[in-house]
Amino acid sequence: MNEEVDQDLTFEERTALQELPRKRAPSRLLEERVVRALRDESLLGPTRALWRRPRLSLMVASVAASLVLFAGGIAVGHWMGTRSTAQAFLAVREQDAALTALRVQEAGTAYVEALAALGELAGGLALEGNGRELDQGVEAALVALYAAAFELARISPDDGDIARIVQLLEEQGDAAGESRAAGAQQFIWF
Repeated sequence: MNEEVDQDLTFEERTALQELPRKRAPSRLLEERVVRALRDESLLGPTRALWRRPRLSLMVASVAASLVLFAGGIAVGHWMGTRSTAQAFLAVREQDAALTALRVQEAGTAYVEALAALGELAGGLALEGNGRELDQGVEAALVALYAAAFELARISPDDGDIARIVQLLEEQGDAAGESRAAGAQQFIWF
């Protein structure tokens, strides 16, 4: 402090002055009064809406960030959904292929079992004079075999063995057609 001011003070006043806090924050009211007085004296410029611009730009940035985040979420969700749908579709197709292969195996087994049963009956039918039913069974088996060979040739057209089987069955079918023309045979269609 100033030496001259200190000499005018009493001992109690100096002690009280020294006990006062050295740093004291001014109240909000005091700060507002000082700012208003400085503005009234034109020492401080008038208030502008500058405080609004940073908040407005902050709001615009927040909205833009939200839109980018939203669009990114949609894009990621679409990508993941497409990928999982494609995987599910492939899994179903693989399952269908396995199920179809199983059905072909079961049908082939049933076909062979039916032919074996027809073979066991062949001896008894020939003895009873029912050769006509046996011929119908053989003809139905050949038609089923031809249809299966034709489908195999359609599935695998470059397989030479399947092409030879189809050719042999067609030749057999032509020969059977000529014999049918000579004597009327019954034919069972499926």
